[in-house]
Amino acid sequence: MKLVGKKQQILDNIILLETYLVSGNPIEKEFAENLIEKGKTFIVYKVDGKNHFAPSRFLGYIDNSMSKHIVNEEKDGRDTNPVISKILGNSYLNKTIEDKYIDYCNESGFDVLNNKRKYWRISKADLEIDSSKLK
Repeated sequence: MKLVGKKQQILDNIILLETYLVSGNPIEKEFAENLIEKGKTFIVYKVDGKNHFAPSRFLGYIDNSMSKHIVNEEKDGRDTNPVISKILGNSYLNKTIEDKYIDYCNESGFDVLNNKRKYWRISKADLEIDSSKLK
């Protein structure tokens, strides 16, 4: 699969991942939850004013989907992270954002694995998701 080259390609993948999270399809929902639980590098964005987190490993491929991601044997954050950094700037880590990730997982019922994580942020000006429009 081809790697993203524009911010809009990342935003499109975020919206799709959020759609999976609110999906009535349990397979799509479980797929999205597993990506978030196992992720190590995330893009942070707002849904209904609250921080949500999406893994670079899914977001870094053009026009990604559950079916494409599952069969993509080459998927790797070591490939996606540099292209996302070119688009969004360097990733970062601080206690505040790590605590927000843990809170998000706990509130959503996701497991929090003992991974070392890094983050990028998408501004509200670029993407503010209203969850009622995802359903």
